[in-house]
Amino acid sequence: MSIVPMNQDEGNAFNLLAQWDPFLDFPLPPSISNFFPGFGFGSGSSVNTRVDWRETPRAHVWEVALPGFTNEDVLVELQDERVLQVGVESGNFTTRFKIPDNANLEQLKANMRHGVLVVTVPKVNQPLPPPPSRNIRVVEIDGTD
Repeated sequence: MSIVPMNQDEGNAFNLLAQWDPFLDFPLPPSISNFFPGFGFGSGSSVNTRVDWRETPRAHVWEVALPGFTNEDVLVELQDERVLQVGVESGNFTTRFKIPDNANLEQLKANMRHGVLVVTVPKVNQPLPPPPSRNIRVVEIDGTD
């Protein structure tokens, strides 16, 4: 089976490889913001970014990679209904997150280093889950010489 498109007019496979441009034959889809308008992306989103969220035993942490931007360029807003909005002043990137109910909004912190924004929202004071119990049993070794 061949992944090279076969052209009826050309019999030489090597000529086909020279003529085939995968970016012309299979164009890449437009920005995801065109598929989901208003879904966490600003109009004309053109910032190459990555957003990660993780939950630790003590906090919710968002990491937003914004290469080429400094902390003066980035806006972090806590809006009504527990919504965290992160954007850049130029308007090329905006995203929103619903903050979980167990987060302490009064202690929300944000810092930025080397183009990576880290937003940390500690959880409401709650005891840490107990460590998993271990069922350890000592096994005696018989030793008869």
